[in-house]
Amino acid sequence: MKKIFYYLMAFTLGFSTLTMAQQKDNFLATQPVYLDNGYLDNESVEDLRKTQMYVKAVSAYEFALPIVGLEQWRKNFLKEAEYGDFLLYDNLDQKISIITANKTTPYTVSFVDLRTSAYYIEIPAGRIGGLLLDNYQRPQADLGILGPDKGKGGKYLVVGPEDNVPENHDADYVIKSTTNVIFFGTRIIGAKDAEEVDKLRKQHFVYKITDSKEGQKWIDATATPEWRGRQSRDLEYWEDLYNALVMETVEGVNRLIWTQLRDLGITKSGGFHPNKEEQEILIMATQKGEAIAMVQTFSKKSYKSKHWEDRNWRYILNQSRLDLMHEDYYEAKEIASFTYEAITTSKGMVLPTVGQGSKYLGVYVDGDEEWLDGSNTYEIIIPKDVPAADFWSIAVYNNDTRCLIENESKKSIVNNKREIKVEKDGSVKVFIGPECPKGYEANWVESNKGEGFFMYFRLYGPLESYYDKTWKMSDVNRVK
Repeated sequence: MKKIFYYLMAFTLGFSTLTMAQQKDNFLATQPVYLDNGYLDNESVEDLRKTQMYVKAVSAYEFALPIVGLEQWRKNFLKEAEYGDFLLYDNLDQKISIITANKTTPYTVSFVDLRTSAYYIEIPAGRIGGLLLDNYQRPQADLGILGPDKGKGGKYLVVGPEDNVPENHDADYVIKSTTNVIFFGTRIIGAKDAEEVDKLRKQHFVYKITDSKEGQKWIDATATPEWRGRQSRDLEYWEDLYNALVMETVEGVNRLIWTQLRDLGITKSGGFHPNKEEQEILIMATQKGEAIAMVQTFSKKSYKSKHWEDRNWRYILNQSRLDLMHEDYYEAKEIASFTYEAITTSKGMVLPTVGQGSKYLGVYVDGDEEWLDGSNTYEIIIPKDVPAADFWSIAVYNNDTRCLIENESKKSIVNNKREIKVEKDGSVKVFIGPECPKGYEANWVESNKGEGFFMYFRLYGPLESYYDKTWKMSDVNRVK
């Protein structure tokens, strides 16, 4: 005689074209699991098999977020440039594709494939913040003011994870990367004008150790590109993940991801060949995985702790180790909650560095803990004596693309590098809303009705009063 053993969240397949909202009620159906003389019946076996595949795919989605985020940039970088070239990002139209970009600082960016050769990287002296990331967005080294060259410039040698450091190199510093594909980028912080930016950029070099730096290319990034930097969705997410992982040695974290995907038609040696059933499960997993990523990134149940207990500004970076290797676990949730909404990190962003580097706070709700809504108008009061040695900025991002907000006024950032209205007490009022309050044009970012958004508050060269929390800004308060 059959009896009900327990209930299982089983699949209803065949509706992958529906939106997440449409799937809310029928995404998963509760079904009993039956035992017959101690054995599972055939229907329960099939339900459990699909459930196992789905659970593994949802887990793989989380681990893969930093990889797929960087792969989105890499594959589009290669449409405009080649490994070792520099793409230059200066204005809003160029940066609109990069998730949570900052329009204020010029970006100089390259990708390198160390399977072909070790590379030299050269940067000049100056207030330059440089970073080198592996394929999982784990910092390999800071360069520039927070790097070993301390802003004096230098020549770096970068070698792959399975390569030996070549003899007779002439680099000042050696970096052994943990992955074959690496990202290199700098932000020029202290330049007084575009001419100085260009001069410093033309002293950036990335080249194979067997080549000459004379062939270096600096290419202006495409204005208003069609792509957006958020992670791809549906089956493309897994295609991007495969294309990134297949270039790397099977080890550590990626071994875990390969293990999770092996029953879904995706293996390094066998290629990317999920069948129809596996594709449907993979697509559903990206939809559920992204919804979970939203919880971890935007909500008060996220892995992001508050900077001030009585404010809703949260640390966007919550990892405790640069390599994400906590003594008890891998900080997968911490890096996932960051890389769902942002891209690239560095020592200067993770560790306390008074007067140098940068610190970011994110906000997703107003003072009443309601989601930020583009139909409303909000006010932020920034008190005087902002703890920033260089400058501060507030940037507004669309919560779907996670890119700088696109509006009629073509403005997404307020910062103190430009002329803004300052109150008599030295504070600054920043407004975000569909209409500009009279007299605050320089302090206003236009929001789009019917669209959600979030904001970053950036401090470049954070000072002690940021770390000891004696300086405090307001919540994002709705103007009623």
